[in-house]
Amino acid sequence: MSCNSCSKSFSLLRQEKGCPGCGFSYCSKCLNHKVFLQKLNAEVKVCTKCKQQANKNDNEPTTIEPPDAYYRRIGIPTDCAMNKEVSSNTTDQLIYEKLKKLKEGNQENLTKVNNEDIIARLQKLKDDIPSTSTTELEFRLANLKGVPTSAVQSKPLLPGPDLRTEQEQADDLMKQYMAQSHIDTKYKEEFDVLVNDIETRLQKLKGTYTSGQKKPSVTENNEKSDDEEEIVKKIIHRAKEQTSVEENEVCDSGLEELPFCEICNEDAKMRCRGCKYLFCKRCFCEHKDDDDGCDSYDPYTAPKTS
Repeated sequence: MSCNSCSKSFSLLRQEKGCPGCGFSYCSKCLNHKVFLQKLNAEVKVCTKCKQQANKNDNEPTTIEPPDAYYRRIGIPTDCAMNKEVSSNTTDQLIYEKLKKLKEGNQENLTKVNNEDIIARLQKLKDDIPSTSTTELEFRLANLKGVPTSAVQSKPLLPGPDLRTEQEQADDLMKQYMAQSHIDTKYKEEFDVLVNDIETRLQKLKGTYTSGQKKPSVTENNEKSDDEEEIVKKIIHRAKEQTSVEENEVCDSGLEELPFCEICNEDAKMRCRGCKYLFCKRCFCEHKDDDDGCDSYDPYTAPKTS
């Protein structure tokens, strides 16, 4: 970066400073004009162009022009820049005049269009719309689907208000319930008839059906249920006998247990009352547990072998 007035580059000795008036960068030597600025309400140092602008006593607002060094830096001479600014102002004026003429012409065209033209245009648009009614469309749709017209007719989305009393609503609910139960019983009877018919056909095919055959009575069903209860009782009795036999076998096998400690295989001296295992004195102290009931013992002596 360099100064916009003297075009000298900025460095540690030549610091960059901004002009309070125009905002462009200058060195301290080029900012040597003191001027009172209204926007700052103070007297400050500004560049030469801001000084010249302040000396003018024009009351019209003016734009801040960039310094000549700025145009030189971007490669545009000062004369070309001025001519470009003048040409841009003239083009802006021409564009503004053209837009104004177009706006005035549109307003004139709009005033010429009257209500009759609008009505005629709307009528033309309406003529293009097909004049098929909703009833005809519903009839055609019902014919295509092969259903009555009532199934296709549009229904209201929201139900109307219920004007019945509480008693009437209760009566209607009872009627609906009775009708539903009647339908259920009717279908159940028909289903039973069909099932019986199928059963008779199967029996005829198997050759086990006779015309005088009757359905099992209630007494026969009760006898069957009694027989089943007796069978269950017998099964339970047999299971109890088997468990008793197994317990006896366990007791007999206990006589054949080895007289050694369960942990260290030394000679057993005591039997735990909780788990019924054999232990020596040292291993029983380690095995002792109050929560499991293994806190007491019975003295044990090994049986004599013949």
